[in-house]
Amino acid sequence: MDAERQDTPHEAVDLIAESLMPGRRDILRRIFNDHGARAPMIIWSPAVDELQSPLMRRFAEICRGFMDDTGQVPASAFSLEALGPIAAWTMIVEPEGDEFRYAHYGAGIAEHYGRDMTGETTRGFTTHIAQFFKALYRAAAERREWVLSEHEPPARIFVRSWRRLIVPLMDDAGETVLRFAVANFPENELRAGLELITDPVFVLAEDQRVQYANRAAQRMFGFDTMRAHDADLTALCGVEVETPVSPEEMLSQGQVEDSLRLSLRGGIAERLVVTVSAAEHRGTAFYVVVMRQIGA
Repeated sequence: MDAERQDTPHEAVDLIAESLMPGRRDILRRIFNDHGARAPMIIWSPAVDELQSPLMRRFAEICRGFMDDTGQVPASAFSLEALGPIAAWTMIVEPEGDEFRYAHYGAGIAEHYGRDMTGETTRGFTTHIAQFFKALYRAAAERREWVLSEHEPPARIFVRSWRRLIVPLMDDAGETVLRFAVANFPENELRAGLELITDPVFVLAEDQRVQYANRAAQRMFGFDTMRAHDADLTALCGVEVETPVSPEEMLSQGQVEDSLRLSLRGGIAERLVVTVSAAEHRGTAFYVVVMRQIGA
């Protein structure tokens, strides 16, 4: 927002809703730019080629299979089970007053976000993100139209961008949106690369709070994504890591630090070589910690 202006959440939703109208994208760009993010992409009634990913196109194909003669998807016809594995990347969102409640929040989305929002509302998100979600759902309900969006989350959410397709699910009269089926896929090349590493990898904020842990780290130390997100690294895995300088300094100097640490698991002391470096994600520097086991 402008420095001179502090909009209430309701006013901000109105502003964003206004920005979804033709010729008013400047409002949306300003709001996101003020939070260090580029303006989101929004496409109403997207063509198949605009969906890009095979999973998104498959989600759209299944939803089109539920369409009635008017081209709308009745809520009574839609089946989450018909999505198969894509249900892990799907949300069912229901209007509830001025908010929207997540009746289903796919496990894949929760893993990347670090929190299961099932049963919670858009109020659980912070700042401009909650306002953007509410405005977009409200606009989709008013237009009764499919909408494709892509936006950058806050930097501490270790996803480069979220790409979602919102499909209104109508009442039997075809007049009111009862809920939405929403496919929501993360895009993050760095995260995908880290999952290929067989050693435990942690991405830490400057305060050593865990922003991401790969599957190898989860297996070795016995935790899941929900427990890891924003946890203190030492409390999470019992390994102390020294970070004498900020991640920005490590990144600018190309600094890499190796140290030997002990990890006690199941009553057995294991030696770990801990490598600390830094990487940039959406303009923010983070520590990258790799732990390699070298024996008991």
